[in-house]
Amino acid sequence: MRWFISTRYFFSHKRQSLVCIAGVTISVTMFIAMLAMMNGFTHKFITETVESSGHITVHDEPREKDTQILERFTTHPDALLSIERTKPRETVKQIKNPTGLIAQLRRLPGIVAAAPEVTGEAIASYGTKNVNMAIVGIEPEQQQRVTTIGNDIKEGDFKRLRTSADGLVIGSGLQKVLGAKLDDTIVLTSNTGGRTSARIVGIFETGITPVDYSRAYMLVNSAQTLLDKKNIVNRIIIRTVDYQLAEPYAKQIESLSGYKTESWQEASANFLKIFKVQTVITYVITGALLIVAAFGVLNILIMAVLERVNEIAILKSFGLSRADITLIYLFQGMVIGLIGATLGVGLGKLVVEGLRRLPIKVEGLVKSEGLLMAENIDMYIQAFIAAILITMFAAVYPARRAAKYDPVEVIRGAH
Repeated sequence: MRWFISTRYFFSHKRQSLVCIAGVTISVTMFIAMLAMMNGFTHKFITETVESSGHITVHDEPREKDTQILERFTTHPDALLSIERTKPRETVKQIKNPTGLIAQLRRLPGIVAAAPEVTGEAIASYGTKNVNMAIVGIEPEQQQRVTTIGNDIKEGDFKRLRTSADGLVIGSGLQKVLGAKLDDTIVLTSNTGGRTSARIVGIFETGITPVDYSRAYMLVNSAQTLLDKKNIVNRIIIRTVDYQLAEPYAKQIESLSGYKTESWQEASANFLKIFKVQTVITYVITGALLIVAAFGVLNILIMAVLERVNEIAILKSFGLSRADITLIYLFQGMVIGLIGATLGVGLGKLVVEGLRRLPIKVEGLVKSEGLLMAENIDMYIQAFIAAILITMFAAVYPARRAAKYDPVEVIRGAH
């Protein structure tokens, strides 16, 4: 009975009902589209950064430890320790016995691969152009196990690093700035005075601007000579079974190795904070749209209650309780929410697919040939449930107001 009356009321005001449904539909569609766009940008940056740079990095810096004297006295409440006229000591930063450490790391559960790197800065010269670049000395076969850099080659071949003397693989951004092309020879000068000629044997493009405009790869032996780091390895890159579990693995490896170990989450902490703020802003904006739709539902249901005061009184005189009247209007809110949410989810899916196909070039922190859209089932479920809950909440006040009418007073003309 209650459901029948609610449906009849719903269809008796088709125009108002359609307006409410349209408001909910548009809100849900915008919720899905905006969330997919923001998630797409975040997913692209994280995925490409992680896959091109590795999940975990072991640095050549030991963990900070207190000396024995500091460990002994700094915990004492009355301790006063002053060290004066200390002389700085220049030490060569390196990972000791990197081969043994890498072999040990590869045996750990959850570790897929590990590879050595030697890194440093150099100036690339080509004609009149001079560009700073980050040199990464690698073993190509091992590097391709820990990163996907070999799959990001757009020109040339990553394997040519092994077959070409002084070969160099550079980012597409560096190649554009230098103006050099594949198989051109450029001059590299390190800040330690090392100098060599290198032939461009490959050009990669990860889609992450900071990487493509700064990084270049060469054989580890060539990089050690150029950077004056003979037989030195100052980084070990590690790939895990799941990049989302990099943090606990990093802590375990740091305890094992004694060297500072960073997960990709720690290395990209600043960007991840920005993405969190971006997500919060997205939810605030889309939530506001849903609230606006809810006010539309609230307004129309209030008008419906005011127009049916006499009918409500008659229904009560026939024996319907306050709970029955309340449920009649809550059912209307639920119907509006269900239809609007369902249409919104379907339309949202179409909008996401349409935006994904728009030929809009994006180049900023990330680079792509179209809008970055990332969707998942949770996103659609969130939008659907949020729309129903908000419209149901908007229907509570009109429903309670309708339930309060006294049929005797209505008949007397008090309302």
